[in-house]
Amino acid sequence: MEEIKALLNLDYSSIIIGIFIILLEVDKIIFLFGQFKTKFRIKFGFEEDKKTIEERITVLEKHDNWQYREISKISTGIDEIKQSLVQKEIKDKQQTVATLRNQLYDLHGKFVDRGYIDRSGLKTFLELGKIYEEAGGDDIYHDRLKPDIMSLTIKENEN
Repeated sequence: MEEIKALLNLDYSSIIIGIFIILLEVDKIIFLFGQFKTKFRIKFGFEEDKKTIEERITVLEKHDNWQYREISKISTGIDEIKQSLVQKEIKDKQQTVATLRNQLYDLHGKFVDRGYIDRSGLKTFLELGKIYEEAGGDDIYHDRLKPDIMSLTIKENEN
């Protein structure tokens, strides 16, 4: 029982002040250790690992940026090729329309001069007209050429 009374009679303010003094000393020791480590450039393994990881991340970021630029160049090239193909297709259709228009005019002139058309000539003319329309031509074909040909007399093929 005496021990319990002695324990209750302790000076707790001195104990608390002692604990704070110990904590301040530990903090000062850690600070001085950090200063010493910095001054003499001492590094621990985890610090080396952190530096290595940061360097790897930097290299990977540079590589990612390079890849992004290369992919962007490729994408731009693909877009240019696509645009070029579209332009070529338009030009090819225009050339096809012009060629077919010329052939239709030639056949029209030939059949109108003769005053009649045979079945194979009519079939050829109509097939060319259909291809002409599918390629985008329709200007003079419907208005003049086809009606003129359809108004001609159809004669049997001469063999």
